[in-house]
Amino acid sequence: MNKLMIFVCCVWSFAAFGQIRKIQWASSLEYQYNQYEEYDYSGLQAMGPPNAFPPGHISKNAFRLSGDSEFGTIKLGFASPKPARQIIIVENNRPGRIVQVKLIDEQGLSYIIYQQEPQKVTDKFRTAVLSVPKTEYNVKFVEINLNSIPVPGFCQIDAVGILEDGNLADVRNILSGANYNVQQVMTFTAKKENLHDRINTRFTEAKPLVSHDGNTLYFSRLFYPENTGGKTDPQDIYVSKLINGQWTAAENIGLPLNDQFANGVCSIAPDGNKLLVINGYHSDGSISPGVSISSRTAIGWGDPVKVNITGFENFSQFQDFFLSADERVIIMAVERHDGYGDQDLYASLKTGHNKYSRPINLGLAINSTRADFAPFLSPDNTTLYFASDGHGGYGQSDIFQTKRLDETWKNWSDPQNLGPAVNSASWDAYFSITASGNFAYFVSSEGNRNGQENIYRIPLQQDIHPELPEPLVAFQGRTFDANTHAPVSAHVVLENIERNVPYRATSDDLSGNFLFYIPKDSLYEFTVKAPGYMTFYEQVSMEPFNDGEKIYRNIYLNPVKDDQIFTLNDLMFERSKPVLLEDSYPALEKLVGILLENPHMRIELAGHTDGLGSQKAKQNLSFQRVEQIKKYLTEFGIDRRRVEIVGYGGSRPIAPNNNEENRAKNRRVEIRILEVGS
Repeated sequence: MNKLMIFVCCVWSFAAFGQIRKIQWASSLEYQYNQYEEYDYSGLQAMGPPNAFPPGHISKNAFRLSGDSEFGTIKLGFASPKPARQIIIVENNRPGRIVQVKLIDEQGLSYIIYQQEPQKVTDKFRTAVLSVPKTEYNVKFVEINLNSIPVPGFCQIDAVGILEDGNLADVRNILSGANYNVQQVMTFTAKKENLHDRINTRFTEAKPLVSHDGNTLYFSRLFYPENTGGKTDPQDIYVSKLINGQWTAAENIGLPLNDQFANGVCSIAPDGNKLLVINGYHSDGSISPGVSISSRTAIGWGDPVKVNITGFENFSQFQDFFLSADERVIIMAVERHDGYGDQDLYASLKTGHNKYSRPINLGLAINSTRADFAPFLSPDNTTLYFASDGHGGYGQSDIFQTKRLDETWKNWSDPQNLGPAVNSASWDAYFSITASGNFAYFVSSEGNRNGQENIYRIPLQQDIHPELPEPLVAFQGRTFDANTHAPVSAHVVLENIERNVPYRATSDDLSGNFLFYIPKDSLYEFTVKAPGYMTFYEQVSMEPFNDGEKIYRNIYLNPVKDDQIFTLNDLMFERSKPVLLEDSYPALEKLVGILLENPHMRIELAGHTDGLGSQKAKQNLSFQRVEQIKKYLTEFGIDRRRVEIVGYGGSRPIAPNNNEENRAKNRRVEIRILEVGS
């Protein structure tokens, strides 16, 4: 067994050395303090590429402090100082005890790029990647300070490297020869910025929430003279737009979202056309505890509709909610009989239209005996940001990050404090991030004598932005009337075929815009429905697109009216034969659906071919093909009398027959509505 272990380690080491040549590893020891021994376990062992194998165990080939509750320092040098974009630190045992990282240039000037309280990390080992804007100076030394006193354990540093360019994926590719457990670690390389006069006032601003595209900011103002009910109105929603890099003066969002009660936005749909707002709104103007959804209309925001949450209760005067990007889960901060004290965080899972399950407590890893609130769930449904009075930190309330470990919604990683760049000695909460990860927005009472909160933002370097377990792409577009080209409001659904997971949006009345942020899976079923129009169906593959890429699709919907003609897409036949291929079945099933939705509709199926070859043979082939489609429809119960067929061969081309691309356009099946019926 021992021989097998040695063999495995040697293979790992060999593979690693073959892959790490792009990373410049530290080559000299400039300074060390409080090391375990002078040679073994010293800073000398942190030079060169990683060699402390297997990871997750104490090794003499890595730097180690003199005890399990100590603090210490190593300062390592690089033979060829160069600018750096990524700092790579291999923590081969008990990670999370690094409290500060400095970069030092050739003139001896130092730059703090990471500062954090010691963390008890679940992983036994990791390779921490600290992303910074590419330095304008050459990095000559990296200094690492460790502290294991608050969280005892023999932490070790195996190797330290710098990478001039690239991102987290590049580091993973370079270190692909073994399980280095590469993780991006939260770093802030710029100070937080007060949004000042156009957003902040001498009154309290709360609940900032930035849209997925980063161009709209919703927040609340408390007891502000311009609130709906004046100074006595506890809280109204305000909105600001980002134009030319500057936020416009905030405006009251008005009716029907603002009333005499406390109003606030909890989350924004990816396309920006739905808002989750606090309180259950009722048609008589009253409210009840809970949360509602408002949809954008041609004239503004529609009346909020209360969300039905089974067994909802809240004994606190405060409540927070967040709706996931795919609308499958609501995270809420409420006080319930099954909680651990004050507000706890819960998850309710979608059970039907506007219906969600009994809340599930997220567990003791997150919830404390004091208030845990202000949830913000990343689009991956895995990374959660929240505020807490009960996890300790820098002040009255701090902001934390945690990751979901399984599908129960009860098991989470130990929350990590976002550190002093965000959290202050005052009250900090309500953290939200743009989909691109450029900025984070949050509330802080820092510097305000009377404790009022203001809104801040901090630029991100793809580090605190959640590392997605799968890449996301932005799928956006507009929906139009095929005849008038006027925008149409439609229900848009992208359903992951393999996982059977739907993503939904509603295009708005004014522009027809819709937007999704979806996992980069191979195949989706794309459906667009609008009253009075033929349903649009298509299969969309995301495989050709790059991570983070935006996909634009304009959809032209055909009105349901007599003599309307449209093309049936995605039909496949055997070459020069009237034999349907299996790949055609999804499109034909959609045609069956259209005829079932319109039980009195009569249609004509017109077959067309390209113009090459015998025209008589082509006409016969086109007729035989639509005859096969009619046969398919009747097998699904469609009355034969509702479907007429005709074959035109190549007599009605829509493109020249001068190349294969154009000939493919001519090979088509068109549907003409003969009669809509009542």
